[in-house]
Amino acid sequence: MLSIEYIKNFAEIHANIVYLLIALGVIVEGEIMVIIAGIFAHLGSINIYFAFLATILGGGVKSVVGYSIGYYLQKHHSRNSFLIRTERRVNYFLPHFLKKPFISIFLSRFLIFGIYWFALVYAGYKKIKLKTFIKAEAFSLVSWAIAMLSIGFFFSLTALSISRDVRKFFGIILVFFIIFFILEKIIAFIIELFESDEIEK
Repeated sequence: MLSIEYIKNFAEIHANIVYLLIALGVIVEGEIMVIIAGIFAHLGSINIYFAFLATILGGGVKSVVGYSIGYYLQKHHSRNSFLIRTERRVNYFLPHFLKKPFISIFLSRFLIFGIYWFALVYAGYKKIKLKTFIKAEAFSLVSWAIAMLSIGFFFSLTALSISRDVRKFFGIILVFFIIFFILEKIIAFIIELFESDEIEK
C-alpha cells in the first residue's frame, strides 16, 4: 500500500539518483525540483546539505551554459531573431539591466518566473563583466537555494502536521504549490508596474 513512509524509504534507497535529478532539474527548470528536494529532506529521505550542494552544482552549470550561449550568439549570430526576442523580453521586465546588471541578474532568478534563462543569455550577449556576473550569480544562487529548500521543508512540515494520509499530504502540497506560483505572479506584476512607473518618470 502506498504511504508516506513507503515514498520516504524509496527515495532514501535511491538518494544518489535523487541528487542527480536535483542537479539536472535545476538546469532545466529549477524551483519545483528544489522545493521537492526540500520536502524529501524534511521527510528524511535525503541529506539537506547534499541537496543544497546538488542545487548549487546544477545552478552553476546553468549559469555558465546560459552566459556562454549568449556570448556565442553575440559573436556569431548577433541578428538572430531569438536574441531580438530575448532582448525585448529582458528589457520589458528588467529595463535597468545594463545600468544595474548585478541587481537585475539577482532579481531575475527570484521574482520573475520564466525570465531567468533569458537573463542569463542576455548577460552573455551584452558581455556583462564576468566579475559582476559571477558575484550576482553566486549571491542569488546561494540565497535562492536556501529559500527554495526552506519552502519545501515548510510545505512538508505543515502538510504532515495536518495529515499523514498520503493523498491528503500530496493534496496539501499541491495547494501550497498553486499558492506559491500565484504569489510569484503577483510579485512579478507589481515589479512590472513599478518598473513601468520608473521608465515613465
